Amino acid sequence: MTRLSGGARMARRAARAVVAVVAMGARTVCQGEDDLPLPGGAASGADVDRVTAEVADVLDLVPQSSVKVDQVTVGTVEKIELNGWTARVTVRLPMSVKLPDNATAELKQTSLLGEKYVQLAPPTGVAPVDVLGNGDNIPLAHTGRNTEVEEVLSALSLLLNGGG
Repeated sequence: MTRLSGGARMARRAARAVVAVVAMGARTVCQGEDDLPLPGGAASGADVDRVTAEVADVLDLVPQSSVKVDQVTVGTVEKIELNGWTARVTVRLPMSVKLPDNATAELKQTSLLGEKYVQLAPPTGVAPVDVLGNGDNIPLAHTGRNTEVEEVLSALSLLLNGGG
């Protein structure tokens, strides 16, 4: 094993110190993947539109649930209120999201047992009209929901039990 001279030892220590300082600097500049900008994301700040949607059944949708357009999270559910026999769901969307005034809203689930979210989309089979903006309402006729797992299992048990 060879011994390093005093100058070589000092150079090695200086190199280690430089590497440590650079590593600490890089760590403070970027704390992790949370600092990286991602597409979509919940609407925040003052540049948001609040849109309501009337739904017959909110199932187990809760405030702070995701609002998605084309499977990309663009906003959040701000509040859920009872409006007679229907529910009024208020969502926050960034002003950059452009949907037609006759857009549809559907309650969906991320997976078989996953969380609920609101899926917004342009209407199908109908020409888009105007632009959805702050204070607009998506009426009950333009909202819907997916079938729940419990409903499928219940129907299956009726089928297997002969309807009894």
